[in-house]
Amino acid sequence: MTVPTPESSDRYYGDYYEDAPPVSALSRPPRRRHRGRGWLIALLVLVALLIGADRIAAAVTESQLAAKIQSSQNLSRKPSVSIDGFPFLTQVISRHFGNATVDIDNLDERGVPIAHIHADLNGVHVSSGYNSATVDTLTGTATLSYAQLSTTLSKDAGIGQITLSQGAGNQVKAAYNLAGIGISADVAVSVLSGNRLEFKTTHVQSPLSGLGLKTPANFDVKVPLGNLPFGMQLQDLRVTPTGVDISATGHNVLLTGSSVGTTG
Repeated sequence: MTVPTPESSDRYYGDYYEDAPPVSALSRPPRRRHRGRGWLIALLVLVALLIGADRIAAAVTESQLAAKIQSSQNLSRKPSVSIDGFPFLTQVISRHFGNATVDIDNLDERGVPIAHIHADLNGVHVSSGYNSATVDTLTGTATLSYAQLSTTLSKDAGIGQITLSQGAGNQVKAAYNLAGIGISADVAVSVLSGNRLEFKTTHVQSPLSGLGLKTPANFDVKVPLGNLPFGMQLQDLRVTPTGVDISATGHNVLLTGSSVGTTG
């Protein structure tokens, strides 16, 4: 056994050398920082997977509901459907969706072409397999463009080609020709029962008016819109720079098979 001398580079104190690590350092437990970081990463991955699964379920359900609406409403195009709410999987399990929106473009199978329909569905209840769906309350807006309305009125008024534009209040401006004479008329638009619109002349301006002659250009045309999707019933309208927006509502709307109706 070699005994350290004063000249030795390591000074000896009792039972250990000065350069030896302290006993407390040898007995210290390993750090757990990396283990905690691993749990955090795993948790983040799990949350990302759940969110991804939730969004996939939403996309699949929206597609199924859109297909059901297309079939039940006899639409030539698949509508756009968006369902609100997160998490979505809980709504799928309960088969009850709080709020959804439906958008239908260029609906032209029912007489008067409709440029766009937007519907807000509140309280959507679906059966297993999505064979039927019931909506508690539906609020919708149907947009009729001036080009579409001009074509319809030109056929029904019997006074030639009519061009419509925005007027004052709930009126539109109608421009047309009679025997080569340019006519400008103010036409009131109103909602009638049975999902009909009425276009009625309120004032006519023409060169004949200045001569004190009566202008045979007044018209009163009633335009039926037919059965709107989801059994919507016209309530009110608003004349805009691009057309006429019609508000409609529906309550306890039942979608089943290839028909649509209301349960109350």
